[in-house]
Amino acid sequence: MRTFIFLLISVISLSIFGQGEANNWYFGNNAGVTFNTNPPSALTDGELNTSEGCSSISDSNGNLLMYTDGRTIWDRNHNIMPNADYFSGSGLNGDPSSTSSGLIVPHPTEPDLYYVFTVDEPHHNNAFAYPIQGPADRFSNRIDTYDDGGIIPRDDDGFNNGLNYSLVDMSLRSGLGDVVPSSKNIQLVTYADSDEDKKYKASEKITAVRGRDCNSVWVITHFKDTYYSFLIDDNGIDVNPEVSQVIPNIPTTSYRRGALGYMKASPIGDKILTAHYSKTFNREDYTDGKDGSVYLYDFDNATGVVSNPIELIGNVNAYSVEFSQDGTKAYAVATDLFPKIFQWDLNSTDIPGSKETITTSTQLFNALQLGPNGKIYHSLDGGSLLGVINNPNRAAENVNYTQDINQGAISLAGRASAAGLPPFIQSLFSKRIPIVETNGEEVIEQVALCDMYTYELSYDDIPGATYTWSKDGIILNSETGSAVNISVDPTSEFPIRENYRLEVDLNNGECPLIGVAQITFNQSPIYSDGELLTCRIPGEDALYDLTEIRSVLSDQVSLNPDQIEVEIYKNSADVTSGNNPIPLTSNFTNIEDLSSLYVKITSFGVCEDIREFELIAEDLADIDESDEILTYCLEDFPDEITLDPLSSSQDPSRFEFEWSTGETTPTISVNSGGNYNVDVNIIGTSCTSRKSFIITESNLADFDHQVERLGDVSNLKLLVNPSSFGDYQFAINNASSFQDSNLFENLNPGVYTVYVRDKLGCGISEKTVGVLGIMKFFTPNGDGINDLWEISGLLDNTTEDILLQVYDRYGKLLRSFTNADQGWDGTYNGRDLPSDDYWYRIRLTDGTVETGSFTLKR
Repeated sequence: MRTFIFLLISVISLSIFGQGEANNWYFGNNAGVTFNTNPPSALTDGELNTSEGCSSISDSNGNLLMYTDGRTIWDRNHNIMPNADYFSGSGLNGDPSSTSSGLIVPHPTEPDLYYVFTVDEPHHNNAFAYPIQGPADRFSNRIDTYDDGGIIPRDDDGFNNGLNYSLVDMSLRSGLGDVVPSSKNIQLVTYADSDEDKKYKASEKITAVRGRDCNSVWVITHFKDTYYSFLIDDNGIDVNPEVSQVIPNIPTTSYRRGALGYMKASPIGDKILTAHYSKTFNREDYTDGKDGSVYLYDFDNATGVVSNPIELIGNVNAYSVEFSQDGTKAYAVATDLFPKIFQWDLNSTDIPGSKETITTSTQLFNALQLGPNGKIYHSLDGGSLLGVINNPNRAAENVNYTQDINQGAISLAGRASAAGLPPFIQSLFSKRIPIVETNGEEVIEQVALCDMYTYELSYDDIPGATYTWSKDGIILNSETGSAVNISVDPTSEFPIRENYRLEVDLNNGECPLIGVAQITFNQSPIYSDGELLTCRIPGEDALYDLTEIRSVLSDQVSLNPDQIEVEIYKNSADVTSGNNPIPLTSNFTNIEDLSSLYVKITSFGVCEDIREFELIAEDLADIDESDEILTYCLEDFPDEITLDPLSSSQDPSRFEFEWSTGETTPTISVNSGGNYNVDVNIIGTSCTSRKSFIITESNLADFDHQVERLGDVSNLKLLVNPSSFGDYQFAINNASSFQDSNLFENLNPGVYTVYVRDKLGCGISEKTVGVLGIMKFFTPNGDGINDLWEISGLLDNTTEDILLQVYDRYGKLLRSFTNADQGWDGTYNGRDLPSDDYWYRIRLTDGTVETGSFTLKR
């Protein structure tokens, strides 16, 4: 007997789903994407942060309703539903680290009710603790952290909860919705009645697809070698699933990693694709066997039976799978030697043999998810965009996989994707009938019009068929034919976006045919010609930032620059023909000295205009922008030096001057050291050059000297007074031969001229100094040579005060005299003294005393 959960309902066909329910995705690290724009664009308002599992749902017009990571549900305002808050104790039984932690399924016939299915991560550390809360080791001993580092409750609640559902009633909280307390975390049995199976309960796989009667949904999950198909119809959920046992068997000994992998139903509901990550998992060293697989099955959407397993690829680690919109191609992310995206042709007589590699991937854990536009999107774990398969219905060589946002990949505007993308009822993506013009094999569902205010939507006129048209979810009762004319008031505020839907009931028992169209009416913005100004270095080609054109145009019509596409050409002929476009670069060099460029502007994707942009180049001030270093000689104070940034050939009236001193004159005069800057701006522009002057103060040296006698020679040291601050060089006797050292060594007694030169050019100080010498012998024989004993190296007799005294060997004073007197002639009391050694005592001018001996020779 089948058991049902009954709900109070009103009978509405399931075919109301299928327009905008999958238009808003939230996933990864606060990342999101909306398909309400063309092309799809980033959402940055999400609160969800998940490594894998997530799900979201919108209404048929593409308005967000809710999203979840399987533990917490956020409403359309990005606030947590009170009865679905994991960290406040009211959460659901999923796990963000489960491949498909959540899946939101609208009730087939009751528009306010939504089932949120959750699939837990079946962790072996929880299984080891069963039936109590984990984690535990393989000996059932309680441990503080999981083998992979997770903790409770941040990463896991400690239980393997299997498959559960909770019911959200959108009529609660004034239309924001909440989980119905009596229908929360209801477990669905997807395992055999054995303790080993109860420890794990389910894998991480779930998908959903419309039933054959069009008024029901099948929710399918997997455990070990068994598929469980739960029917949802107007009676609610049938808790007794259709059970299909098929290969392969993924044993619980391989869990938790063996449970990984996506499962998807085909949009038309006739096939199932399943990725089995691996059959073996070493829990000791956390390594995976390269024995996973991708399987294709038949699915009976009338009975829920899964059958006819076909292995598409084996001996891999497989993670994600997806069908093309028309159901003729299968895709998977799997790793053999390295991660790849594979495609199989499901119309081939040898489906496994039709395998082709679409692209290699840089990561193992990447989701594939079919979008409302019929393209398949590819998560890049930690990446800032979603890759895309632009034409998944086509053969492998023509699918056009890309990660280029200019070719269809979606920028996440600074957010990051993770491993997972949100799953949906796969029937939402089934190929629809065309109600606007077609483009080859692709059905166009979004139309943008420019300066057109009427449009016709239509489909084939089929005898006996019933046509039901709706606009923004409201049935147009007066429109019952195969075509409808739509129009808007030309005086309306544009753009205007309207969502239309056609349901064609063939009245033959089959599901109705569905066509949708999003029509956007636009008025062409009124642009005007513009100009681009650049600051040119004199004598060089002008360099322009062409990206500024976007900003100029957006300022004219108050649009975001990203809503304008522009093409740039050198002449009007090229812009008309579309030949030779110029890249929209920030460094366009005007080698040809063009006076203007022509810009083709496309607004809203359809409104076109052509405008001319004049190219203006202003020559910057001819300035040597390197620092100019000058010296101010303090002895010249208060004289001033003039700082002038311009060369003599330039007219200062072209410029404005802003000095760091606050002055605004072309030149300034200064008489102190420091750093002086001036910005020289071309009047009326933002073209600015900067000149810096570094003024160093210096002065003539004030110096003294010091003599150190070393026997017959002396060392002379020149000592600069500390009050003199400069950098100096030194010379002796020759003012052209300077040295950095202030020491002159091994000088003979004598008078010397010494010089101290300021290196910065503030002049040379000069002195005459004496290096005293004491005679070692003298010969008073009247020949005019060494007839007197005296000291040498005196400057003159007036600047020194030296006392000299001569003694014999017995200490008798023989003569006392000064530097002003004549030297000793070798006599005492008029009598010549004999040849002998005599002693001296000399008191120098500075008061120091020197003693020693000398020889008198006759």
